[in-house]
Amino acid sequence: MTNLERDLFSLVTLVSNVTDAYSACLFLENRRRKVFQLTSYHSLSPHILPEATVETGQGFLGWVLENNEALSVNEFDKDTIVLGYYARSEDIKSFMAAPLPSSLTKGALAIDSKKSWCFTAKSQKILAGFAQQFAYLADGALASAQMERRSIDVGAYSGYLASLRSCESEDQLLNAVCLVPRELLPFDACFLVLRDEEAGTPRLVRTSGFGELFLSGLAVNERASVAGYVLKKGEPLRLPDLRGPSGNRPLFHPDEPNIGARSAVAVPLAAGGEAFGVLGFTSRRRGEFDAASLKRAEVAAAPATEALLRLRAERRLSRQAELDPLTGGRSMAGLRARLGEVLRDAGARGRHAALLCIAPDEMGDDPSAAEEAALHLHRLLAPAAQGGDVLARHEGARFFLLLQGSSHEHAEAAAEKLIQLINETPCRIGGKTADLTASAGVACFPEHARDPQGLVSASLGALVGARAAGINQLCFHGGG
Repeated sequence: MTNLERDLFSLVTLVSNVTDAYSACLFLENRRRKVFQLTSYHSLSPHILPEATVETGQGFLGWVLENNEALSVNEFDKDTIVLGYYARSEDIKSFMAAPLPSSLTKGALAIDSKKSWCFTAKSQKILAGFAQQFAYLADGALASAQMERRSIDVGAYSGYLASLRSCESEDQLLNAVCLVPRELLPFDACFLVLRDEEAGTPRLVRTSGFGELFLSGLAVNERASVAGYVLKKGEPLRLPDLRGPSGNRPLFHPDEPNIGARSAVAVPLAAGGEAFGVLGFTSRRRGEFDAASLKRAEVAAAPATEALLRLRAERRLSRQAELDPLTGGRSMAGLRARLGEVLRDAGARGRHAALLCIAPDEMGDDPSAAEEAALHLHRLLAPAAQGGDVLARHEGARFFLLLQGSSHEHAEAAAEKLIQLINETPCRIGGKTADLTASAGVACFPEHARDPQGLVSASLGALVGARAAGINQLCFHGGG
């Protein structure tokens, strides 16, 4: 509940008590929805509609709002549902409402009672006085909000949003997050801390404005640093002076170098009530950041949070797509992602690579048998993928094995060894023990292909050639 909400509730409760009302309700204009919305109320009824709305001209309240005049009904003989704020009929006998006397805030204050002739001319004057007080509160809040909006440079903020949305990579986004326009917030340096998704440890991932200090990658101490406090508590923090009785408060870690900051403000980046990062700002001057600065820091953090959450979601989806749901190993998407990197590196370093395509012979069309064979082959082939090598399932029980730094001779020896291993290891299919034979096709980089798709196609083509020669066959692309 905000301060304004608390003030409105306290005042509407006072209205209810002073007028001895059964219910006291405040309706304020919702300009976006073009209705008047129940904003605060105090009632003895359990059937009030908290989300109630009234349109201009709708019922007694609508008449008050349309004509901007008070209304008193001391012999209420209608179904009380027409009042618009009860979920079912109540035995209401009296009703009174007064408009808010304001040019900024449109609304009405209503009271009702289960007693006939309960409200007098004096009650009407009291209600009008309370309506004036509600107008003062609402107008003050609106003026304050308008002033705060004017204090933000809309052009600079729009530019910041655009820079976050235009990022095409994680590296670009992390840099863009720290390039908050100084028109939004006066600061000397900015920092971004993120909690690692896998390890769970927080690290300083980006900074701007710290000069030549190399801080990126610094581990954040959650128990003894400003960033750690914000991350752990999930609360914003404003420090007019970083110097304490025992020296400077560390921003990230007690052993960090002297970064020359005197004041700081930091806000959490959170999702689902849990902070996953911190966006912070520092100044070399004491007392640089006031309460408004903290608000503007939160404004800057909002789109940064959204962009970082989107990045993390895309990264999770990418990781899921790279996993084979049957074996838990790499999928073809995972192989292709890695294959491009491997070939680029091999080309730059003048190294070789080989792609083996291995599949059992004569498996038939039984899907369940293919799945059991695939799991069996994955267990046999997985140990062959060492270091940066990659094993991925293609279709059915067909697998690709990428061997980095592999010559023609090494690839041939590896393929023969795997074929022999498959031959010698019985497989359980359909509850029975079966012997498998397998064939392999091999394509080498750069001899047979120089790009990922070309190497995959060459390896598949070599497998077709091996199968054409019989069972337990090995064939290189081009028949070698």
